[in-house]
Amino acid sequence: MSQSSSFGGMAQTPLELLTVIAAPALITNASSVLVLSTSNRFARAVDRARAIAAALATSGQSEPARQKLLEGHMLAAARTRVLVRALTCFYLAVGSFAFGTFLGLIGAGIGTLGLGGAEPVFTGLALGAVTIGTLAIAAGAAMLVHETRMALRGLSADPEAHG
Repeated sequence: MSQSSSFGGMAQTPLELLTVIAAPALITNASSVLVLSTSNRFARAVDRARAIAAALATSGQSEPARQKLLEGHMLAAARTRVLVRALTCFYLAVGSFAFGTFLGLIGAGIGTLGLGGAEPVFTGLALGAVTIGTLAIAAGAAMLVHETRMALRGLSADPEAHG
């Protein structure tokens, strides 16, 4: 007879249980990498906005050049706002996946202790947390696609721009 434990109302092998618990932990790590890379993009967008603001503060520019700088500054500011929203989504994902992992561990512990009545509640909560995290990653990724297109538009408008 194979070893199994109860988790979420289904008989599972130890490997299946480990997968249920480890998957959110791995996705938490992936979300953390998205936070790091998006933070770097945010820093670059802020640097770009500051450089344009400094250029605007200098006098002696023609009106067309000044208008082009203003448009570039507005685009850089819009990019930073999109990146802040994406970061918020990724932070929510990290927290949701970590919380889902924790709830999964509690559910597994309850199942091991034979307190199966509360186990489905923790499984449902864990699935809810992981669902929120998944939706947050999808939303953040969509925002990064939008921001990338904004950056490309900025480069197309100003070949001397550096992102």
